[in-house]
Amino acid sequence: MDHPDTPAQGPACSVDLSHRVRAHCPVGKGPEAVVVDPGGRRAFVACSRSNAVVALDLDRAEPVWRAPVGREPIPVVLDLPTRRLFSADARSDTVTVLDADTGARLAQLPVGCYPAGLGHHPGLRRVFSGNTADGTITAIDADRLEVVGTVPAELGAGSIGMDIARDRGYCANFMAGSVTVFDAATLRPLERIAVREGPCKAVANPATGHLYVASSLHGTISRIALDGGTVLDEMPVERAPVGMCVDGTGERLYVCNRGAGTVSVLDTGPGREIHRVTVGNAPGDCALDPVSGTLLVSNAGSGTVTFVHRPWLPGPVQPPVHPLVGRSLPDFALPDLRGGRIRTSREWAERKYVINFFASW
Repeated sequence: MDHPDTPAQGPACSVDLSHRVRAHCPVGKGPEAVVVDPGGRRAFVACSRSNAVVALDLDRAEPVWRAPVGREPIPVVLDLPTRRLFSADARSDTVTVLDADTGARLAQLPVGCYPAGLGHHPGLRRVFSGNTADGTITAIDADRLEVVGTVPAELGAGSIGMDIARDRGYCANFMAGSVTVFDAATLRPLERIAVREGPCKAVANPATGHLYVASSLHGTISRIALDGGTVLDEMPVERAPVGMCVDGTGERLYVCNRGAGTVSVLDTGPGREIHRVTVGNAPGDCALDPVSGTLLVSNAGSGTVTFVHRPWLPGPVQPPVHPLVGRSLPDFALPDLRGGRIRTSREWAERKYVINFFASW
């Protein structure tokens, strides 16, 4: 049964809260990615800690089948012409291919080391695997189910956004703080775009001519021109954005904030947050069902998929993101409790440490 989403704290908006959380559907351990088949009325979820892909009924919000794959599947993509699912199994160094209707295993292909991202170009009949530990991209023929080439990227290669109109792929390199641009037809690397540290998701939006890159370490989304590769600006969101999807019109970007348990809804025109939706713990990724107007969010920390009906409609006004979020730690000095010696933050520069703000009452 539908029930109102619980808003974050903040003043009420003049528009009534219109989106609804339809369900929190249990799927398994560590659901990281979700893809929607609107025609077949199914969604498919990669459960990284269950080593399985789960099919859900989109209308009833309940599991239909569960299929074992390799160890730690993180992303999943659907090739509609063949009705095949591809999951990248990070700890098995494989891509598993399943029949989308039955869950039957069709193939398991060796790729690079720790594949953590997938891209899909249906026109070229190719699936691309971003291999994190190798810093490479493996190209797979979606029809013949065989590896057809490798593209050099950089350390931490993972999420791959595809620009179908230009036949280009954009691979987010988490550890290198960059995006590798490559030709999806010839498999040639074309360009390196420097971005913020920790890019973990890349999504192309041909409708606006932009590429969006989520920086989980800074709590920002970089907006990059597809023509030219120029970083245009950064859009602040909540803590640790790791997953994104764009709606069918290209007007709204949905961002999964893993550290906050929310989804930020951004207007892609001015590039600003218009509202947030509270979902489960540690949301990993999201996908839209254009038929029912439902946003599906995979919650790695809750073991659920949240179904949000009409997520584009405004919710309550949200408090702005603090301007210090994503910036370096400011300098400060405090007296040591042992002797009163003044200690400064510079003493621990370039080191890892924990600050405990303790109230003595």
